[in-house]
Amino acid sequence: MNKLIINDEECYRIKGFKKYHISESGRIYRTDIDTKRSWRTKGKVYINEINVQFRIQNGKLRHGYAPLTDDNGKPRSAPVATLVAITFGLLPKGFNKNRQEIDYKDGNKKNLHYTNLVVKKRRFANTKLTHKDVKQIKNLIKQGIPLRKIALVYGVSEMQIGRIKTGENWNKKRIIKAPEAPFHIEDGRIRKYIATFDRKKTTKGIKKEFTIKRNPKVPTDNQIIGILNGYKLSIKHTNITRAKQIVEKLNDYFFTK
Repeated sequence: MNKLIINDEECYRIKGFKKYHISESGRIYRTDIDTKRSWRTKGKVYINEINVQFRIQNGKLRHGYAPLTDDNGKPRSAPVATLVAITFGLLPKGFNKNRQEIDYKDGNKKNLHYTNLVVKKRRFANTKLTHKDVKQIKNLIKQGIPLRKIALVYGVSEMQIGRIKTGENWNKKRIIKAPEAPFHIEDGRIRKYIATFDRKKTTKGIKKEFTIKRNPKVPTDNQIIGILNGYKLSIKHTNITRAKQIVEKLNDYFFTK
């Protein structure tokens, strides 16, 4: 008996677990058929619901598991979302559990209804989108697929997909230049550091040694300020000790003959 109606839900026998049926909302029932009792009870289906267990690990809710006994009589802790996906035909042909995984559209791992499950590409820590991924994402965007659905499939944020759409990320035409110093400086390290300063044009010929402007109310609000070659240069620094060292080096380089 592959199909049963239990609690007004369609339930189907679980592949590899012939003693159990699973409903469209992920509820699991043990459905033993009596073959040993009297003729009055022989063939009767006995239904007993199995509790789905959820554990919290490292502050995060894990996938729901159910303690089942497989067709070989071995006890197993089976992932319920996977059982739902298999039973209701959600897994695509050629599904690879090492590269793909089942996720939840609403982000709620306790919502095991088959309409809430989606198969997406498995993402590992520190992995990044490949050029092939981005090409496929751009095609999906052109087809009008919602960004949220694309993000679920590729295991990235909707913001990341939005940046690909606008060309902020993964745009070959977009070239980001490194900041440059406003005037020529021979020392490479000094030149790179001055390039990070905010600059404002001022009267040429005026020079003023670098000093630190401090905010007495906020100890970490320090600003290095100096005037060189027609530019007023400034940069914020949170560490006053480090800021003093920088000011000393800059003044030695630019103002000490």
